[in-house]
Amino acid sequence: MNPAIITGVIGAATLLMGLGALAAPEFVMARVLGYAINPSFAENFVRGEVRAAYGGVFTVIGLFTLLSARSPALHRGRLLLLACLWLGLGGGRLLSAFIDGSPGGFGWFAMSFELVVGAVLAYCSQAAVDPPALA
Repeated sequence: MNPAIITGVIGAATLLMGLGALAAPEFVMARVLGYAINPSFAENFVRGEVRAAYGGVFTVIGLFTLLSARSPALHRGRLLLLACLWLGLGGGRLLSAFIDGSPGGFGWFAMSFELVVGAVLAYCSQAAVDPPALA
């Protein structure tokens, strides 16, 4: 497994997810998250939250993952931090499953996806070969 290619693919996919939430928060709310707008909140506030949390954050995570793909060995710390963010997402879902009960098939898939992506990025951060030293 080539850490640079794997990191690049994960970065591109994450960036696309983030850009999708920035561009179409209603689609993400309805088709991905299962959110509905509570009438006691302003619709624009809710859309802004989806754009911020799912659009802005995932866009930045994707960009930094893509930047790390150029040289995973030089960006070990950054990749490990990004891995921990994904593991935190999956861990939060796992905790919710223990506290609240089964999240259903899509919830289990999302948790598994996040834990796998986090583990793969952690692997890439450690498996990347250091560049040759300049003489």
